[in-house]
Amino acid sequence: MFCLQSAAQSWMKPAIEEAVRGLLNMKSTDVPNSMVIADLGCSAGPNALALVSTAVDAVLHHRQAAQHDQGPLEVRVLLNDLPDNDFNDVAKRLVSFQQSTQSSGLFLTAGIVPGSFYKRLFPSNFLNLTVSSNSLHWISEVYKQYQLYICGYYQLNKCNLHI
Repeated sequence: MFCLQSAAQSWMKPAIEEAVRGLLNMKSTDVPNSMVIADLGCSAGPNALALVSTAVDAVLHHRQAAQHDQGPLEVRVLLNDLPDNDFNDVAKRLVSFQQSTQSSGLFLTAGIVPGSFYKRLFPSNFLNLTVSSNSLHWISEVYKQYQLYICGYYQLNKCNLHI
């Protein structure tokens, strides 16, 4: 399973980087000073932080490319999975992840949000970016209001993404 997850996450890296560029370019020429990134179905183990790490790296890269001082960057990372997940393992990995980002001038805070994404997990207009890898296949249908948004922003099946 580790190899399958790792391969899927590697395959998603360009899509996440493109989404971050699009998000930051949509807001304005200035890169925002704070962002909230969520991973739905983060799992546990070595791959637990792979997608949010890719997103954070893309935000830092975009910010450095802007080449002007914008103050400290604050990123909130929220990791979601079912309550039976080994969140102790995830919490230990979060500490290392936070320490690895300190030298970049990033203030990273993290949280764990146990629960099913069949129910509402976050307040309205709270998340800037949501990533997910091997958990979306559990969704039996896409809610109509999201389908219009997703299809408008990304062409359906672009890069073989299946919703």
